[in-house]
Amino acid sequence: MENNKFTPETICQGTKTYNIPIYQRLFAWDEANVMQLLDDLKDQFVKSPDKPYYIGMLTMHGNDLVDGQQRFTVLSLIASVFQRYYAPWSAMKGKLHLSARGDDADYLCSLFSDKPKADVENQKMRKGREAIEAWVKDNESTLDITSYAEYLFKYCTFFIATLPEGYQPRDLNKYFEAMNSTGRNLESYEIVKVVKYLKSMTSEQDLYNDIWNIVADMDKPLIRKKTKGDKKENEEEFRRRYMEAIYQFDILFPEELRANINDLSKPDENDQQVTFESIRNLQPDGHNPDVRRQDRYYGEGYHSILSFPEFLLQILYIQLPLEVREAVNVNEFFDTHKLQTTIDEHTRSWKEQEWKQFGRELLRYRLIYDYYVIRIPNSEAGDYNMDYSDTADSDVDAAVITQIQSMLFVDSSSKTYYRWIVPLLEYLKANPDASADAIFQKIQEIDNNIDEHSRAFLEDEPSYSYGGRRTVYFLRRLDFYLWLKNHRSKNTSEESYSIINNFRFKRGINSQEHLHPQHDEDRDGYKPWGQQKHKFGNLFLISSSFNSTQSDDTINTKFGRIKDQIAYSRIESIKLYYIWCLCNKEEKQWTIENMQQHQKEMMGVLLDSYSDEKEDLAIPE
Repeated sequence: MENNKFTPETICQGTKTYNIPIYQRLFAWDEANVMQLLDDLKDQFVKSPDKPYYIGMLTMHGNDLVDGQQRFTVLSLIASVFQRYYAPWSAMKGKLHLSARGDDADYLCSLFSDKPKADVENQKMRKGREAIEAWVKDNESTLDITSYAEYLFKYCTFFIATLPEGYQPRDLNKYFEAMNSTGRNLESYEIVKVVKYLKSMTSEQDLYNDIWNIVADMDKPLIRKKTKGDKKENEEEFRRRYMEAIYQFDILFPEELRANINDLSKPDENDQQVTFESIRNLQPDGHNPDVRRQDRYYGEGYHSILSFPEFLLQILYIQLPLEVREAVNVNEFFDTHKLQTTIDEHTRSWKEQEWKQFGRELLRYRLIYDYYVIRIPNSEAGDYNMDYSDTADSDVDAAVITQIQSMLFVDSSSKTYYRWIVPLLEYLKANPDASADAIFQKIQEIDNNIDEHSRAFLEDEPSYSYGGRRTVYFLRRLDFYLWLKNHRSKNTSEESYSIINNFRFKRGINSQEHLHPQHDEDRDGYKPWGQQKHKFGNLFLISSSFNSTQSDDTINTKFGRIKDQIAYSRIESIKLYYIWCLCNKEEKQWTIENMQQHQKEMMGVLLDSYSDEKEDLAIPE
């Protein structure tokens, strides 16, 4: 293959068009994927505005994009927005051709105009573009968008590998089979496995290869409930197998672990029963986990918070001496694009013993992670899931531990998961008898100890007012502790109990919204609030894509959405629900005085959340 370096600028300066053949899957990135890419590019732009940011490799056969169409489509969507800020982006129009998908091609081209074609709308493309627009809106007050758009155009860099022109269909089929069984996105950690991990070993390579392979599929728990006929393993036995595998790991490793790990029976009756004589006989399932994660399954079931590269870096971080941890640049350390470089830098002195220990810790911590850390629903309507359920002798139930983890999840990214996942895994490894109460208190402590979550920021009002760096976090934290208060009340006879208890955190609910309209000058029916409208009391969280198009609606319109959300049994902001109840569902009652009183009460909830003694706050009727 011939490798070539490209940027949007070089693509636009050329005459070549890039075709997505009919056998390629449709555009599948969600809003979180798009925003994560923009955040990563922003980090590089702020740090080194004259250095490239690499987004990987694309593979072509002739003019066909054999691999990489998702990233090329995202660049086209970025171009459709950023052409407003840096005109040369407009030359990306028409560079991507969608073979035999005329409607999608027309819609993509129409996004470069003022009026996208609604009659041929591609919803994924529309939502992706809205996410980009929302990202721009959220960042334009602190970032020079024009300079940023120019940086992306000139420095967002990828390589294109060209397959030989002589490739026949059967050759392409072999290429696809190779991608599906190992996957291009697996390349970096597969290289680490071969040239570092396994190469260091003079014995037991098969065993440690198998450990790596089963841990790599993050979306398939290593221990599952067994089924026999119509009967499923009970919770007590399921927990016993987990506890034995985790807390007697060193005694049982490797052969005796088979009774807990290897006799996996999948919960779906259509799944294949898999049994093994020994952990040495485990085989990878042929899936590319990263591709599965991009697809997000779309259906029933759950997937892992972490990808395998992310998990690898968490466990490597755990293995580092404390003084080394404190010295690393975490933004670079947890950048999965730099996986090989990071592992090479921190394992140069490792010999066979250290690499085998790393393999064992991968397996041990994966078992802890599977049992105690939440998994994400594949369906937008689904709830988070966690196998841990041993809460019989505790005040805290599994729903509380699930909810606080989901708050931390939506407030984290690939580069910040370590702030709560690493200390939680370390605590659980060291405390086999930890009760649900103790685990919850530990997670609260972890959250409170994150620098950016410090109580001290509540003494600096700009930090949590509109546009503040901590505002989104504190709005999320507030929703959690309002939910917790309601959940602990057990007041199931009240209508508000089920409305609040059904609340779930979503990553897409991440944009600060004003209740009293942001633009209230010379507007019928509204008195200007001045700076009061930007205070925490007047804010709540909303979907970023929704906020980008309807951020200045009337209070009645926003209250109307609460009614719709209640009808569908899933409100998006408990804080907004409190306001709605405070105002007796009437717009005219949202006055500056009521806003200030609401803010005082909500700040009281936040301040109390850092204390062991929490004052009661009445649940709204």
